[in-house]
Amino acid sequence: MEFQFANARLNIATQCVIIDERSTQLDDRAFMLLHCLLQRRPQVCSHADLVKLLWPNTVVSDWSLPKLVSDLRSQLNRAGLQQNCIVTVRGQGYRFAPAIEVSEHPLTSALMSAQTPQVNEQSTQVVSPQSSDNTLPARYWLPVLVIACLCFVGLMTHSTEQTPRLHYGEPSDAIGRILWVDDNPTNNLQEKRYFERHHIGVYTVKSSEEALLLLQMYEYNLIISDMGRAQEPLAGLKLLQHLRSEGDHTPYYFYTLIDNQEMLEVIKTSGGQGVATERPQLYGQILSHFAKK
Repeated sequence: MEFQFANARLNIATQCVIIDERSTQLDDRAFMLLHCLLQRRPQVCSHADLVKLLWPNTVVSDWSLPKLVSDLRSQLNRAGLQQNCIVTVRGQGYRFAPAIEVSEHPLTSALMSAQTPQVNEQSTQVVSPQSSDNTLPARYWLPVLVIACLCFVGLMTHSTEQTPRLHYGEPSDAIGRILWVDDNPTNNLQEKRYFERHHIGVYTVKSSEEALLLLQMYEYNLIISDMGRAQEPLAGLKLLQHLRSEGDHTPYYFYTLIDNQEMLEVIKTSGGQGVATERPQLYGQILSHFAKK
């Protein structure tokens, strides 16, 4: 049996996702998660049901399932999936994206035989190692073996994939957490240290995509964002509007230069809590927020 969706196929027999004719192997839990969401579409699979399915008779962290979902999304995206197939339903669980059309069809025996190499026992020849007077002594091939092992370890530990690195700081007696979204986090080091001295943890990311990922996995007391990032001059505003449309009401503050009254009104009507253009103004807004807790 296979499920066809977007530019991908999930092969049930092999637990592989074939995307643009390239096969990606899923581990057991990732496969079970994707298979379950496909089978139950368009219904929402609750957090509790998925945890019971994926970790039977096991007590796991509340973040185990969101982490698995995040890892699966990343694996599919890296493999070339053109659409996000897993939708987060806040407060309920997850479901397969209803906008993606899915078709099911059984694999025929002909297809299976075409994909499976056939072995003819009669024609198979077993070649036994033969002794030779020309065999090199161990002192020659042993260094080659050591070098080969070192090369393998180097390849395994230096992946070419670029994964976003989360920069964080949280005092042991932290009174809360800030998620700070800015494509130039080094510009805010002084502000970050200020909040840490006031026992507030600060986690910095460089893009809206990274912010959305972390908001699915962890709780934050508030968000601080710049306005423009890379080639998108309204990235911060769009992130705010996206969160509010998804029912996320995490307090949202802008730390950027905005002297346009019309833009301030747009931020307010979009659900933003405030705009700061200078450090003292930012410090006052954020500390006042935590003082009200």
